[in-house]
Amino acid sequence: MSYYMIIAVALLSAYALQFIFQMIQMRSFNKYYKKLRKMGRVAIGKAKGGFHAGAIVMFAIDQDGVILEGCFMRGFTMLARFKTWNFFNGIDVGTIRKEDCETIGVSLRRAVLNASSNYNTIMSGGEILEKPSLLHRIGDKIYGVNKKKA
Repeated sequence: MSYYMIIAVALLSAYALQFIFQMIQMRSFNKYYKKLRKMGRVAIGKAKGGFHAGAIVMFAIDQDGVILEGCFMRGFTMLARFKTWNFFNGIDVGTIRKEDCETIGVSLRRAVLNASSNYNTIMSGGEILEKPSLLHRIGDKIYGVNKKKA
């Protein structure tokens, strides 16, 4: 067997393993989302990790925006799973500020503040815009998309 075949099999195996772990992680997300959705509306916030741990938080909220229950997922591997989190129960999701999050980690803090910001944006009638990914921004630079015309 040639080295190219070994490398191809290794890459294919890594891709298949990543796909399987991603499906397991999505199943965890869907399970918690369904549970929270049965309680009411759900506010979701995320903090992309890159080279450090990312986080996703979900809060079940009532009609007034008060958090009934929450959960979070934090980590930078595909082995991260959602966990129930009652830290913010009883607080209005739209009023969460950085000072309220001082005792939690940085990625989790960014995700909670993102959920609060998303909630306020939606309640004011706005639309949440996703930032382009790193590869998308690099492609835009290479091909001259969004450059100012001289």
